[in-house]
Amino acid sequence: MSKKVLLIHGSARKKNTYNILLQIEKILKDHGIEVEILNLFDYEIKDCIGCESCITHESCSIKDDNMNVIMQKMMDSDGVVLSSPVYMCSVTSKLKSLADRTNMWVHKPATAGKPVMFVATTAATGLKATGQFFNTYATGLGMRRGDFVARAGKKMDEPVKEKEMSKFLRLLEQDTSQYHPSMNEIVMFTVGKVLALKSEGDDKKFWEEREWLDKRYYYPCKMNPGKKLFSKFIFKVLSKAMD
Repeated sequence: MSKKVLLIHGSARKKNTYNILLQIEKILKDHGIEVEILNLFDYEIKDCIGCESCITHESCSIKDDNMNVIMQKMMDSDGVVLSSPVYMCSVTSKLKSLADRTNMWVHKPATAGKPVMFVATTAATGLKATGQFFNTYATGLGMRRGDFVARAGKKMDEPVKEKEMSKFLRLLEQDTSQYHPSMNEIVMFTVGKVLALKSEGDDKKFWEEREWLDKRYYYPCKMNPGKKLFSKFIFKVLSKAMD
């Protein structure tokens, strides 16, 4: 059965960022991977209102927009590509709204282990900060981070080479047991675990159902002795801090 990748286009225009997505689409299809491009501006995404319903309950309080459709597509895919032009050293407001509305996945990581890669374009600066946003978002959701395809200024029309997305392609085929989580990823997992243990609501139930509460990470993976000790240490520190 072929893999399916969802390409999320976060720009209102079909220009630089979109052109890169089309090249990525071709490379993925050349590998026999099914691709869907989702243009965020074709969907209604209302702003998060900070009600915390997604944390204390199983769903968002906003029911009359298209977020459930988008989130289901993300969950049904084998991998996700997030893309955006640089706006004020970050992503577009539309993509930021998607990130805000998927906050429940920080507490209930439904996309944990799913490969993700990033695309950003800019006429000048801001790629580094935008890449940091992408990394922070994906780490919070427990996704396996792949490549960052970035273009700026005179290099905007430089063709996308397969080697620029080699890590993402490898993650799509690779079992999660071969993944090496970073220190930041271990910290985010441990934060979520401690919060779930302290909770008596849906968070704890979600983590219990997946048998994560007695694990070092979401799934069996490559973790050297130093990271195992760090995981144990940070769990003790966070547990004490949240008492």
